[in-house]
Amino acid sequence: MGNTQYIEKMATNHKLHPTYGKQSVPVFKISKTGPHHNIVDMIVGIMLQGQVSDSWLSGENHQILPTETQKNTCYVVAMQTQFRDIETYAVQLANSILSRHDHIDTVTVTVEERTWDRLSVNGKPHNHVFLSSGDPVRRTCKAEVSRDAIIVRSGIKNLKFMKTTQSGFSGYINDEYTNLKPVGIDNSAPDRILCTKFVCEWQFDSHNLPQDYNKINQNIIDTMLNTMAGDPNTGVWSKSLQETTYNAAVEVLDQFDQVNEVYMEAPNVHFYTYPLNVFGIDNPNVVFQSTDPESTASGRIITHVTRSNAKL
Repeated sequence: MGNTQYIEKMATNHKLHPTYGKQSVPVFKISKTGPHHNIVDMIVGIMLQGQVSDSWLSGENHQILPTETQKNTCYVVAMQTQFRDIETYAVQLANSILSRHDHIDTVTVTVEERTWDRLSVNGKPHNHVFLSSGDPVRRTCKAEVSRDAIIVRSGIKNLKFMKTTQSGFSGYINDEYTNLKPVGIDNSAPDRILCTKFVCEWQFDSHNLPQDYNKINQNIIDTMLNTMAGDPNTGVWSKSLQETTYNAAVEVLDQFDQVNEVYMEAPNVHFYTYPLNVFGIDNPNVVFQSTDPESTASGRIITHVTRSNAKL
């Protein structure tokens, strides 16, 4: 909110916080090095702040950069800019608008990158054939660029994480409306499936931005997942999804000085042991009924961890 313009109309107690932009711009680029091609598949959003209030207060549009112009700028910058990561593209897009329009103070660019994997034929990566699943994991970024600062957040969404054992949940409040049964080593149900579908982002120190976003972001994702998973042979016990996500966020902050904060949104994806005992069949946590957190009531865990000395 620091860059939001507060406009007060004369003789009223109202304040306007004007911002506008373009959403859901699909930008696809092929980078060609001889026969070898690389692709980036993005969904781009732009929001502008600055001296733009007249359109709201009086219907005068002389301060408004048409959203169609903003859309066109997405494609021009993609064509004219060499970039290896979506963060660099987002900052360049924001700077392009700022450089052309002095009355705009802050440009916020969001990017979701849809994942494509290069096909291998007989163990050899193909030069120009790629595959994508119907619900791909997406890399994300948000670049907030003003006249005197750049704030960059990177992240990931649609990443499903599952532990088929070594997860429990007990010791919670048990009031007159609680029918949840505890799960853990000392309970009748010894463990459960822990599963979630992540939205996760991390903010970089504005005074120490990465030179290679792709490299550091992959290392951050690996650190987060390795912490949650534990040793590949023995694993690690999870007392709750809250504890598991917190430990992962703290490990990222401990390992990467350039990261100032970590935000994780992790809904529970529930798997219920199917009651085959009604048919006289034992089911020792082998067959389950799965759920979809977007259409089934489920827990929603948000973990937001920052450094106490972060320079935001």
